[in-house]
This record gives sequence, C-alpha cells and structure tokens, in this order.
Amino acid sequence: MMNLRSIVMNKPDLVIFFDGQCPLCCNEMRALKTADHQARIMLVDVHDTDTMSCYPSIDKQRALSILHGIDQQGQLLYGLDVTVLAWRLVNRHRWLFITRLPILKGISDRMYLLFAKHRMRLSRWFDQTQCQEGVCQKKIE
Repeated sequence: MMNLRSIVMNKPDLVIFFDGQCPLCCNEMRALKTADHQARIMLVDVHDTDTMSCYPSIDKQRALSILHGIDQQGQLLYGLDVTVLAWRLVNRHRWLFITRLPILKGISDRMYLLFAKHRMRLSRWFDQTQCQEGVCQKKIE
C-alpha cells in the first residue's frame, strides 16, 4: 500500500496506472519492472483502491480503457505515449519511438485502442493464464 507521503518522497519519473486483472498487461508491467534497474517507474494497479486514492485525478473506468501515466512534471499521458516513455526510461525497445512520428501516430494510436479494447480476449488467445477469476496470482511489486 502506498501513501501520498511515500509517493512524494520517492517521486518516480513515471507513474503507470494499469489493469492488474489483465494477464497481458501484467506480463508487460512485470517485464518493465524487471528492466527498471534504477526504479524510475512506479506501477499502480487501478484495482488497488488504497493507492488509487492518492490519485484522485485518475478515473478508474477511463484508466481501464486506455493506459494512463503521470510523468515527473505531473503531465497526464495516455496509451502509447505512456508505453514509449516507459520503455525509453529503462533503455529498452527504443524502436517504439516510430509510433510517435507524425505520419504513424494516428494509426498507431487507433491500433493501440483496438488492442486495449480486446486485451482480455487476446490474453486468452495467447494463453496468458496467470490470472484466474479476475485475480493475478503473482503481484507486481
């Protein structure tokens, strides 16, 4: 459980709000956390009501429809902007920057929204079964 004081004292470069009941999302966040050797990113499961209470500006239902993030300057980021920044902060998947190029940004964002909408179905297709009955078995710390 996080409290506002610990968040302010250990201000990360990026706070990511993710769906902890989504197997694909959990796998992505786990991989990101493993690569985050300098603890630059804080992960918040939107289903964690105690931690979410520290972020009243984040609407849970909206965050379940599109990935949310807050950068160190307090700017709210969405979707691929969060993903690209997160992987850049851990010095991985640098190629993702192409999704932010003006010529590709629109289509990339639409593809992301389509993916986000169907992420649970995709999890089943790819047999990402670490979550059963809506609960992930291994908590991401």
